[in-house]
Amino acid sequence: MKRSTIEKAVEFFYPFLDEEVYILFCGGEPLLAFDSIKYAVSILLGKNREGKKLKFSLTTNGSLLTDEVFHFFDEHCFDILLSFDGLAQDMRHPGSMAPTRELIDHIQKKSYPGMKFSINSVFSPTTVNQLSASLQYIIKSGVTDLEYDLTLDIPWDDSALLTLEKELSGLTDFLVSDYKEKGIIPVSNFRKEEPHSKNKQVFACAGGIKNIVVTPGENVWGCYRFHDYLKTREGSPDYQTYSFGKLDDFMENHETVYPRVRDNYTDLRQYYFFTDDQLCISCENVVNCRVCPVTAAYITSIIGKIPPWICQMHGIQEKEKKRLSEEIDE
Repeated sequence: MKRSTIEKAVEFFYPFLDEEVYILFCGGEPLLAFDSIKYAVSILLGKNREGKKLKFSLTTNGSLLTDEVFHFFDEHCFDILLSFDGLAQDMRHPGSMAPTRELIDHIQKKSYPGMKFSINSVFSPTTVNQLSASLQYIIKSGVTDLEYDLTLDIPWDDSALLTLEKELSGLTDFLVSDYKEKGIIPVSNFRKEEPHSKNKQVFACAGGIKNIVVTPGENVWGCYRFHDYLKTREGSPDYQTYSFGKLDDFMENHETVYPRVRDNYTDLRQYYFFTDDQLCISCENVVNCRVCPVTAAYITSIIGKIPPWICQMHGIQEKEKKRLSEEIDE
């Protein structure tokens, strides 16, 4: 991203930022653009005379983390999500297991009080048989904040789903035992959600409503996932529906462009999603479901259409989350 783009985006969007806001740096590997990240932070802080609470965040594979980078993150209170798949690490990134584990040990020993550190582990149908052992391995290494993701860009067959069920059951057993010893649940996927109201709300995509993204090519989107999915589909109806257009045009015409496109994002709620068999509103588990409508589209080619195996996947996860909660309460 050019510095002129950073300056333009900060100058325009700063007045619209909430009093507390996350600035997320996205990329294949964001630290390839570390100089741009530093420049963006300096511009934002220089602009922040109103004293808004700016929180900075990024996800990294850790390969470019150095003492200079750590000190910068520590000084500016970054939330760092490190990609590490535990025992399955070398299956996805051959040769990266040992250096990533050394990096985690370094972070734990060095201690960076200003930096929030957590781990994200990703599992596919090929590696899901390593899920429980991998997360246990990470927890036993002293990590107290981690999460797991399941890849949704390729289908999960019955065999993979059965393995997922077995792995999550084993992980639940471990987490119950670990909780009784330590009093914490290190895997965020299993933690209880804080109730915001008496009536639990269905999932709603934050794209375009709470989130805005500016790309290096100066395109404006509601979420980086829409950019990733639609960047090669410029002539498609979906591109026109969810793109806010070029930054210069958006800045000039935002009073008309923003509400028009934002209304398209407003419809992206779990109630309005669907499978081949039914509308999600007809499902008794709709309030517990969280499916990114764009991620699902990589399989179905329709934003908001959910493959049936994703429904099964969520049912498996909810069952184990509920079991963990019940056994801990007992």
